[in-house]
Amino acid sequence: MEETSLETVTLKLTAAGPFGGATGTCQGRLINVFGGIPGETVSARILREAGDLTDAIVKEVIEPSPHRRQAPCPYFGECTGCQYQQIDYPHQLELKRESVIDALTGHGITAPVNPAVPSPDEFGYRNHARLTVRRRANRFGFINRVTRRFVPIDHCLIMAEGVNSLLSALDGRCGETSQFSIRYGVNTDEFLIQPKLKNPDITVTSGQLWYHEILCGRRFRVSSPAFFQVNTPQAENLADLIGERLALTGAETIIDAYAGVATFAALLAPRVKKVIAIEESSAAVKDARVNIKGLANVELLEARTESVLPHLGKLADAVIIDPSRNGCHPGALRILNRHPASRLVYVSCNPEALGRDLATLTRGPWIIEDITPVDLFPQTYHVETVVTLKYDPERELAFNRRQELVLASASPRRADLLTAIGLQFTIAVSGVDETPVIGLSPDEQALYHARSKASAVAKTMCSGTVIAADTVVDLDGEILGKPTSPASAATMLQRLHGRSHRVVTAVAVVDAATGETLADMRVSRVTMRHYTDDEINDYVNSGSPMDKAGAYGIQDKRFNPVERVKGCYHNVVGLPVCLLLDTLLKLGVHPKADLKRIPGDKCPDCRRWQSY
Repeated sequence: MEETSLETVTLKLTAAGPFGGATGTCQGRLINVFGGIPGETVSARILREAGDLTDAIVKEVIEPSPHRRQAPCPYFGECTGCQYQQIDYPHQLELKRESVIDALTGHGITAPVNPAVPSPDEFGYRNHARLTVRRRANRFGFINRVTRRFVPIDHCLIMAEGVNSLLSALDGRCGETSQFSIRYGVNTDEFLIQPKLKNPDITVTSGQLWYHEILCGRRFRVSSPAFFQVNTPQAENLADLIGERLALTGAETIIDAYAGVATFAALLAPRVKKVIAIEESSAAVKDARVNIKGLANVELLEARTESVLPHLGKLADAVIIDPSRNGCHPGALRILNRHPASRLVYVSCNPEALGRDLATLTRGPWIIEDITPVDLFPQTYHVETVVTLKYDPERELAFNRRQELVLASASPRRADLLTAIGLQFTIAVSGVDETPVIGLSPDEQALYHARSKASAVAKTMCSGTVIAADTVVDLDGEILGKPTSPASAATMLQRLHGRSHRVVTAVAVVDAATGETLADMRVSRVTMRHYTDDEINDYVNSGSPMDKAGAYGIQDKRFNPVERVKGCYHNVVGLPVCLLLDTLLKLGVHPKADLKRIPGDKCPDCRRWQSY
């Protein structure tokens, strides 16, 4: 569309965008417009350029959506806490359903998605508020997500009436703190305000350690740091839906993983034989112990889900998982696939993490039976999703066969890395000609050879997973392969002396039974030290450079050729184990790896795996 100025653009909004916006393009720029609705033509004011995405806000609606309404909140736009107030509620539900479909499709999940379950209340539902205080003005409010500007408020339309009453009592009186939170029991009229406020003009108490709420007729204690659903009536509907999806008969043993304050465990206990609730937060466990009193069939374990599930094996008939926004720990997914129950219900507040985890689970022994979004957060783009999966023995058989690993490489360094992190594998050299292919870039070269090696070995097998890798040293666009002679090795080292270059390692994994192939690559930036000609000659005479791309090994301690690395260290050795484990997980392979057994580096993905 035509740009009218440097500050304002006119564009057609063609799709839902991140953070509840709608996106369109203008002069090659992707623009995410707050307050827009897909299908509209709007004039938008640019707020921020952030990498590949430009943030903007609706200035004028030129061609409105039939679903547009006047946002009822006077703070809408200044405050970005709500993103959908300009959209009629039925269409909000459809947009949330579409967001789940899009996220799952992006991870290869094509199962049908049910219409979203509407919230009993569009406004006045939220039982938890977190506010920022500007001490000089002695005002509280919210921070705009894009501009970071402070937006003072005196009430919030999505907050429960009891929360807004407490805000009125605090207005102009809480300048002693920079932030505070309120949690309110809509069915008990109890509340919690943290931190404790000392201003004598405040007429409500603060500093409570916990409050109580009633769900489905049962009383729950909730401490300040513990998680609890923010929409009480819809949380009751969510609990009923989970019970329905579990198809309970009363004879089941179920596991409630990521149990929190034991909400689902306590509500489902009267309907099953036994509940095993698992929670690692000590604050939540203290609440849970109170909340399960009188329920003799609930066993509470204070532990990480991924550390307990292996010991439970197939003890349970069904498992409920309700993880944080980050989704499931890979170790938990591995156990759910290796020791499946008959049914699994996954409750997720993040469609992207849900799609990633479902892709892993459905490559294991699970079939998706039902996907139902539940709207716990009206007026925002957030959505809860309940997915029901059932165990399939044929998928389990294929999954187990896929766990057998074969390394398609003669590289001792790659074998040593896999052995060091505890993987069990066999070796089958591919025999693929690694001569550079004319016309391919260094990145394309690495991916081509990694795929070729993995495919060549996979064709000789009936089952199992083949791992292959290819490392390319890229000096200003020129590929430095393995030296063909001592003289060529010395020449390469002289050219690299004191300079920076790229090291690209591609990893390919193939399911030998199906031929399915996944491939990706990592790039590290390597700066060589100022070594001497004598050091080069000694290194070349040792023979060590001859089987290495670029004629050097970063791990060669005597020569020690590298000054610094930006990126994954193991990528330069020849196998980025973090990328390998991520790729195997996407294929449905769950090796029990321990990256703590190899030296750490500054690669965030390696550190993530080391923390597991």
